[in-house]
Amino acid sequence: QSKTQTFSATVTNTGNTAVTWSFSPALGSISAAGLYTAPASIASSQTVTVIATSVADPTKSATATVTLNPPVGVTVTPSSVTLTQSQTQTFSATVTNTGNTAVTWSLSPLVGGISAAGLYAAPASITSSQTVTVTATSVADPTRSATATVTLNPPVHVTVAPASVTLTQSQTQAFSATVTNTGNTAVTWSLSPLVGGISTAGLYTAPASIAASQTVTVTATSVADPTKSAAATVTLNPAVSVTVAP
Repeated sequence: QSKTQTFSATVTNTGNTAVTWSFSPALGSISAAGLYTAPASIASSQTVTVIATSVADPTKSATATVTLNPPVGVTVTPSSVTLTQSQTQTFSATVTNTGNTAVTWSLSPLVGGISAAGLYAAPASITSSQTVTVTATSVADPTRSATATVTLNPPVHVTVAPASVTLTQSQTQAFSATVTNTGNTAVTWSLSPLVGGISTAGLYTAPASIAASQTVTVTATSVADPTKSAAATVTLNPAVSVTVAP
């Protein structure tokens, strides 16, 4: 669409070599000098006949054929993804209006890598959030392309405080969890082994009876990324006992 082609006409056996230009059907335009301009919009493939008619003898003419094709179209899916370090995402490109559906993949900026098949791999280390544009460019028509957006975020990080405490029976300890690199700072609390109890707010309560010293691991797991967690240690000791004899 909107592309141009200059045609030339050669008239022999007359001193008047001028021609008039016309075309059929009326798609696009042509100048007096033979410059044909395709229409601005082409919905489907079609053929236009360009005619050069002799001014000296209007019964004499010659023709050329213009094949009009819709422009190559490119789309990329998915249009956007969010990844963290070392994660991957496969992109697919759909190319229309050409028999050659191949594309070349590129990145801007060049952060991470992408294969010839459209497999994007995030870098092994991400220190701050950033955006990468993935572009698929048609091999048949390199002026046609489509893009997708990759948002790269640092991995979720969880810490728990205090890191360790020592308690005896029925004592309590409030733990706090700090979650970074995500807007969702919520955590779920768990115990291993299940000795005592812990609230959704991180308040640990030792059991009412402790027969022997033991250790309990308190774990805070990120809700945003359940693969990320942090732990603290609770040492449970029996209560001090004093006896006097005799």
